[in-house]
Amino acid sequence: MNKQDKVGAKINLIKLPANNPILFELDQETDWVKEFLMEMNENATEKTPEEYLEETSIFISGEMEKKNKPDMGEFLLVKGTIEVDYVTECVRTLKPMTVQLDVPFKIIFVDESLATSELFAEIDETYVENDVYEIYFYNKRTVDFQEMLHEQIFLNYDQYPVLDAESKIDGVDTP
Repeated sequence: MNKQDKVGAKINLIKLPANNPILFELDQETDWVKEFLMEMNENATEKTPEEYLEETSIFISGEMEKKNKPDMGEFLLVKGTIEVDYVTECVRTLKPMTVQLDVPFKIIFVDESLATSELFAEIDETYVENDVYEIYFYNKRTVDFQEMLHEQIFLNYDQYPVLDAESKIDGVDTP
């Protein structure tokens, strides 16, 4: 199994060896990953998103493997986890708070020409290699890894964080 510390925002399938799992690790040292963290820190207003970088972290790790099947052509399987500690504000009290996010993901990238095929039309996940994977499409043998990770993060991002759901606000009891 190959060790690959850095993975680009876009992955060229031509450059990946087939049937050879590649491990990856990304954190805020990678510019485009740091942008995710800054975007997540934008709702906290005591400091700038850049200043919050010292108090927050993002770590994305996993494994990817290029495969080929007659009915699907070339595809990329990606399994991993996104772990983030970010700063935001409570929507009730506007007090700063830290939120932890732990998002496991299993993604299959298939050629966009299959998007309308009977195999993939009107579904958002598929069973392949003895597991269920969420489907993403690639174009011109280029996987948009950054876009997929961004989507996975913000589908799980708490838009309405509450510091203490049981607390009273100015003497008002919550139901």
